[in-house]
Amino acid sequence: MAQHEFDLLIAGAGPAGCTLALNMAAQGLTIGIIEKETFPRKKICGDALSGKVLSVMKRIPGDVYEEFIRDVEKIPSWGIRFIAPSSQELDVPFLLNRKPEHPPPGYVCKRDDFDNFMFAKLQNHPNIHIFQGGHVSEVTSHPEGVVVKTQDHEFRGKVIAGADGVHSVVRKSLLGTRADKKHFCVGIRGYFENVTGLHQENFIELIFLKRLLPGYFWIFPSTGGLVNAGFGMMQPRIIQRRENLSSVFQELISSDPLIAPRFINARPVGKPEAHTLPMGTYHFCRSGNRFLLLGDAAFLVDPFSGEGIGNAMASSEIAASVLKDSFSSNDFSAKKFKAYDTRLGQRFSQEFRTMSVMQTLARSSHLFNLVVKKACKNQEVGELLTAMFTSDQARKKLTRPGFYLRLLFR
Repeated sequence: MAQHEFDLLIAGAGPAGCTLALNMAAQGLTIGIIEKETFPRKKICGDALSGKVLSVMKRIPGDVYEEFIRDVEKIPSWGIRFIAPSSQELDVPFLLNRKPEHPPPGYVCKRDDFDNFMFAKLQNHPNIHIFQGGHVSEVTSHPEGVVVKTQDHEFRGKVIAGADGVHSVVRKSLLGTRADKKHFCVGIRGYFENVTGLHQENFIELIFLKRLLPGYFWIFPSTGGLVNAGFGMMQPRIIQRRENLSSVFQELISSDPLIAPRFINARPVGKPEAHTLPMGTYHFCRSGNRFLLLGDAAFLVDPFSGEGIGNAMASSEIAASVLKDSFSSNDFSAKKFKAYDTRLGQRFSQEFRTMSVMQTLARSSHLFNLVVKKACKNQEVGELLTAMFTSDQARKKLTRPGFYLRLLFR
C-alpha cells in the first residue's frame, strides 16, 4: 500500500473541495485531494448557478471567475417564472431597471461542465496533488494527525476537510452521526430536446404542483438547446406513499395539464437520474478534532429552494479562513475549529430557519395560490417573492403570519 503525507487532506473534488483547495493553494502547504470518481465525471444536478456561486468565485484567488465567464458554456438567466398550483403564472425578473451593461445575475450551466472547470483549475498549483478513483474506506484521527485509507493508498495529514458528499465517509468515521429521513430530499432530473414555452430571457421555471408540495417541478433552459427538467420530493413522503420517482416523472410529463403540453414533441436525452439532497434542517457539530465538514457532507442544502452549490462553496470559503489561522497557530483541535461552526451558524442558521418555515408554508396550496395571485397584481409582492431566493430580509417577511393577513386586504 502506497503511503503519502500532506499538510491538508481534502476528501472530494466537487465545488466544495475545489473551492477550499484553491483558497488554500497560496499558503505554502502541501495539499492532497482524494476523489472517488475520475474526471471528467457526471453529476446529477439542476444546473442553476445562483448569484451566491458567482460571488464566491469572484473571491477565489486568481482569475477563476473571469475564466469561467470566458471559457465555460452556459446561458444567462434573468429571472424566475412561478407557476402556482392554481395554474396562475408570475414572471419576475431578477433585476429591475436593468441596464445593458449589467452582467447576468445567474446562469444555467451543466453541472458536469462546471465541476470539470473547477477541477481543471487545480492543475495550476504544483502543491495540490490529486488522487482519483480512490474510495475512502476509513478515516481515523489521532493526536498527531489523521489517517485516510483507500483500497491502494494510505494518506496522512495534519487535518482533513470532508467534502465527500451526502454519504460522507469522513462524517461517518469521525462523528458517527446518522440523520433522520426527514432531513433528506430526493431530486430526479432528465435532459430533453424540443420542450416548448420557454421564456425568451431564459427565466428558470418553478412549477408548484399540489402533488409535490412543498417541492416543485422545475424546467431550466440549458445549453445546446436542451432543457433540464425534474422535481424534488421529501424522502418521508416517498416512503409513505411508496412512490417510484421515475414513474411519477413520466406521469407528470405525459399527463399533467400544466406540464404535459410542453413535452408533446420532447425527446429525452439519456435517462432520468436521481440524487439525495441533505437539507440544512439537520443540526449537528460540523467539525471536531482535526476535521471540518463542507457542503453536502455538512448538510447545507437550502430547505426550500434546494440550492446546494453556492452554500457548499461558501462553507469552503469559511473553512479556508479558519484553516489559515489553524496552520498559523499549529492548532487543529476541536476547540479551535468551533470557530468554523460559529461562522457557519452566522452565515446560514437564520437563513435555514426561515427557509424551513417557508417549506412548511409551501405545503398549503391555498396559501401559495394567494401569494402568486396577489403578486400578479402588486409589484411589491412580486418583487418580494423573487427576493425570497436572494434576500434574508424578504424571506423573514414571508414567514410572518401578518404578511398573509395583509395580503387578503391588498
